[in-house]
Amino acid sequence: MKRTTMKYSLIAVLVIFAIVPALIIAAVGIFSSVGYSDSVIGSEFEDGSVAKASSLGTLFSKYTSDAATLAKLDVVIDTVGDSSDDNDTATFNTVKSFAEGDDGILDVLVLDLNGAVLTSATGIESKSTFEHFTQTMPAVSTLLSWDKYGSDAFFVSHEVLVSEKAAGYVVVVVNPGPGGLVQTALNGFYTDNDTARLVLIDSEGNTINFEGNGLTMKSTQLDSSVLDKLSRFFNSNANVTTSNITEGLQTGTAGRYSYVCGIIPNVTSWRWLGIMEGSSGISVSTLIALGALLVLVVICCLAGVFLIGKILGNMRDMIKTMNSIDAEDGLTAMRFDIKNKKSELGSIQGSFNDFLDEIAINSDRYRTIAKLSDNMLFEWDFHKERMYISENAMAKFDLKPEGATLSNGRFLDGLMEPADADKYKRDISAMLKGQKGYSAQYQIKNKSGTMTWISLRANCITDRTGELLRVIGVMTDIDNEKKLELQLSERASIDFLSQLYNRSTFTSMLATELDRRGPKKIAVMFLDVDDFKFINDRFGHSVGDEVIKFVADTIRKRVDSRGGFAGRFGGDEFVMCVMNQEDVENAEQIAMDMIDEFFMGYTSSDGVMLNVKVSIGITYCPDHTTDVNELISFSDTAMYFVKKNGKNNYHIYVPEDSENDEYRDPEGY
Repeated sequence: MKRTTMKYSLIAVLVIFAIVPALIIAAVGIFSSVGYSDSVIGSEFEDGSVAKASSLGTLFSKYTSDAATLAKLDVVIDTVGDSSDDNDTATFNTVKSFAEGDDGILDVLVLDLNGAVLTSATGIESKSTFEHFTQTMPAVSTLLSWDKYGSDAFFVSHEVLVSEKAAGYVVVVVNPGPGGLVQTALNGFYTDNDTARLVLIDSEGNTINFEGNGLTMKSTQLDSSVLDKLSRFFNSNANVTTSNITEGLQTGTAGRYSYVCGIIPNVTSWRWLGIMEGSSGISVSTLIALGALLVLVVICCLAGVFLIGKILGNMRDMIKTMNSIDAEDGLTAMRFDIKNKKSELGSIQGSFNDFLDEIAINSDRYRTIAKLSDNMLFEWDFHKERMYISENAMAKFDLKPEGATLSNGRFLDGLMEPADADKYKRDISAMLKGQKGYSAQYQIKNKSGTMTWISLRANCITDRTGELLRVIGVMTDIDNEKKLELQLSERASIDFLSQLYNRSTFTSMLATELDRRGPKKIAVMFLDVDDFKFINDRFGHSVGDEVIKFVADTIRKRVDSRGGFAGRFGGDEFVMCVMNQEDVENAEQIAMDMIDEFFMGYTSSDGVMLNVKVSIGITYCPDHTTDVNELISFSDTAMYFVKKNGKNNYHIYVPEDSENDEYRDPEGY
């Protein structure tokens, strides 16, 4: 049987999936045509909006020009400049004839600088204060509500100059509703979908013709999506002083609307706004084409799934076998049952059987090496979430692979003291994050319950893409070597005669305690045996050594069980660190008690009763200093104060002690 079945089946699959990209290209073409249609309508919408907006620009220019013309008439200037009523009739006739010439003008008024109405074309506001007067009258106002005219309107104003000084205003109140020139300029739709219309919007969000009915709308009634764009419509970059109405056009969408917005020359409070609802959408024929396209895609996909199923159907037993392989027994027990050795599938199964044989050999080799080695091994498989622990590790420590992970408290960290367990977890986390190896030393509990030092080395194994696959670790029992190392380290830090810390170790430990003391207080006592040279000269150096041991033992009793520590600085000098807060508060009493205990003395090996006297200097951190060297030096100075003032006593350091060279230890610290 020729190995062609899978080959031709895969070719069929490739042919099917070549059709799908072609269908996708067809879909892109359909949507591109729809997009082109939208683009054409959008261009038509923008051009139509600009064309209609031009008439608005002309209209606003007319109103501002008319107001300026009226403001320059002599009769108006005389009315504003002369408070008498002589010119009222002439001015009234002038503004009335002006208002009657335009149905879009509700009223024309002449005001003084305080807003008092001097003349009104309708007479409605005569001899009153202008309804919307402000100290700085805008050239063109926003849309305003008027009690006296009974409708919404805006006004156009211009200053009246008398002797080149502002003396009043001409105000033209413009009707934006039906019947006026503003509405005439706004009327009508101008795209094929009959939704595009021209709208006037002011800086407060009030609109004219927003719903296409010629009516005004306050900002509280305006569509919120359009209102959200208000600051964009009135962008300060738009140059309202230009005569070109197309300058600074803004386009975009607001909710269900597409819009184009532009300026009105020389008018800061209004913008024209072309609004169009929706877009051209997708035609029925396009929807039918899309539906047919979708059906073809589904059919192609189903056909592809069917053929792939046929191909993979013969592999079902192979996949089932692979899923049944167990890391322990499956590698040697499971094999693929090859039904047709001449087919592609048969060749693949045969290769997998050879591969499994090689894995089994390697696995046996791995276990044999682990059994023969003194090193203890473990391996964590991230994909299978399974832990392997070598037999010698499980024989020495109470470790079980079931349910254990690298740091869930059921592996090495479960056999450690809390401090070591926290360090181990931080080390593991850092290793996994960096995907690198690490080595460290820990103490873990063995099966007998004693703590054993181990050296642990671990490495991350990743695949070619960098994904973490395994962590392999080696543990080595270093208990004897570590204990010997600690003994040697301890010997290097302990004074042989007194069995207290030596100078360098005490200073290092005190520096550490000062760094981590927090708000706590620490006391340091510097002790020196009085007349120690006399003891050596009279009784011999062996007795002198006994005195050193006696003093050291007495000091040790005061600190060992109370959280403190002590050291010998050489000769007959000793230093104590007191950290128990109760002892710190009673440091003076402790000093007196030790002085009394030393003086009670002891009997030497030669039968001589010796009364030992000591001088003690006391300093406190942070009261005196937080520096370790200064703290010891100050206590030494305080001790020497006692030496100079009678001995066998204690003294708490004061800064004046350092200023007097008399109290400085000649040997110094």
